[in-house]
Amino acid sequence: MTAPDNASLYDGDWILSSVLADRANRLGDRVFIHTTDATITYGGLAERAGRFAAGLAALGVRRGDRVATMLEPTPEYLTTWFGISWAGAVDVPINTEFKGSFLAHVLRESGAEVLVIDARWLDRLEVFDIDTLRDVVVVGEPLDPPGRLRGHPFAQVSASDPMSSPVSRTERDLVYIMYTSGTTGPSKGVMLPNRTALFNARSWIDILELTDRDVAYSMFPIFHVTARSAVITSTMWAGGSVALRNGFSLSGFWDDIRSAGATWFGYMGAIIHLLHAADPRPDDADNPCRIAFGAAAPPGIIDSFEQRFAMELIETYGSTELGPASAPTPGTSKRGTMGRVLPQYEIQIQDPATGEPVPAGVDGEICARPRERGALFAGYWERLDATVDAFRDLWFHTGDRGHLDHEGYLVFVDRLKDSMRRRGENISSFEVERAVQEHPSVLEAAAYAVPSELTEDEVMISVVAKPDAAIDPTELFEFCVARIPRFAVPTYLRLTDDLPKTPSQRIQKFKLRELGVTDDTFDRRELGVEVPRS
Repeated sequence: MTAPDNASLYDGDWILSSVLADRANRLGDRVFIHTTDATITYGGLAERAGRFAAGLAALGVRRGDRVATMLEPTPEYLTTWFGISWAGAVDVPINTEFKGSFLAHVLRESGAEVLVIDARWLDRLEVFDIDTLRDVVVVGEPLDPPGRLRGHPFAQVSASDPMSSPVSRTERDLVYIMYTSGTTGPSKGVMLPNRTALFNARSWIDILELTDRDVAYSMFPIFHVTARSAVITSTMWAGGSVALRNGFSLSGFWDDIRSAGATWFGYMGAIIHLLHAADPRPDDADNPCRIAFGAAAPPGIIDSFEQRFAMELIETYGSTELGPASAPTPGTSKRGTMGRVLPQYEIQIQDPATGEPVPAGVDGEICARPRERGALFAGYWERLDATVDAFRDLWFHTGDRGHLDHEGYLVFVDRLKDSMRRRGENISSFEVERAVQEHPSVLEAAAYAVPSELTEDEVMISVVAKPDAAIDPTELFEFCVARIPRFAVPTYLRLTDDLPKTPSQRIQKFKLRELGVTDDTFDRRELGVEVPRS
């Protein structure tokens, strides 16, 4: 078989491993992955995948079995990821921050019999025993997992004679179970069949107009859908190459982009804000990037960012469950929006309380359903209750607040759980943060709800100052009063050196909410900053 070209999504029954096999056959000596000290060609990755698949088979892994992975973005992770697919198994990527009950929940619910893990995290397995887990493949040293688990060196498992061709699977079979971070309950495993994983990757090629000449810069963890689907798999499909990095470095970002020859990258809004807040350099525009995509870049800085760095920012809307659902496309771009809904989806904005659709321009919950087979995930693994609830009234409920404007452009407002309500008014944490970050001394800000002395919520912000800058609490509160609607002006302020984040740079607001009003928190009222009536 040959992989479908860039004019069509599918011809036949396509799976991830067969696309890799095809690319290896066509582009064998072309570099696919390069790190700061290693390169992997398309042919080399297919050989690595075949060897690791054979090693998994020797451990008893069969078609459809689950194999959990807990690794940093390294060549070993690429070998493991594609080796699992080559073996016909299902990859269960695990957030490398998971430990204790968080980690036990994923291993237990997924039923993984094999775990591939970096040696530094082996001690996390000591605090629980999972009946189904039997073998642990260890990258690095020490090699011995705790208890009854059997340990195997990664180098040994990946040195088997290669399995010449992938195990037969269909586009309907699962390729990943990707666990989302639990916010209101245990993490849920998003089931992604082969067709959905490839559909998502193919969509990114259209959105970003990728070609085999493009070089992607991948700085997010591979357990995250952005790196896995939007960056690495889409690049494999397009025949390009990936500069694989382990995290984001503000100080070295642009020099590394230049060194890698990267033409595009993905971002979270915080990254764009941090890059823009850095001191300008005379060579800012002297970089190879033509485009970047992501969500929640502050609208007020997009134009100046694009001019300063001589590139285009593409604001998109999507999730692990949806893949990309809306994006600007040529001729359909509008500042402050996530573009128009992509052809594979229908989106409706519903009143969160009643489920009824709301008019254009009115905020509600963003709900979606597919127009194309395989565009949407297949439900939550072993969680029929959560699946039924998410698909009530035959719409997938995203948990996001937003609206469609009168021209059909999608505007994301906030996560429903991050919205706040005070004095009968709904408050967007996103809008509060955006206003606070306009202060010249503020590097980052997070807005969240804390209990009110009366009813509903009070608004609290945690703020990180720019290097060598000082923030006066009274002056910052006055800054907020001048720019934020009366009902949304923060009551509490905490100055901190950093904000808790996931490896993908999302702020972990649940940790801030748990801290609440601390001893070092400033109260606007005690500082005498009044909010005048308009």
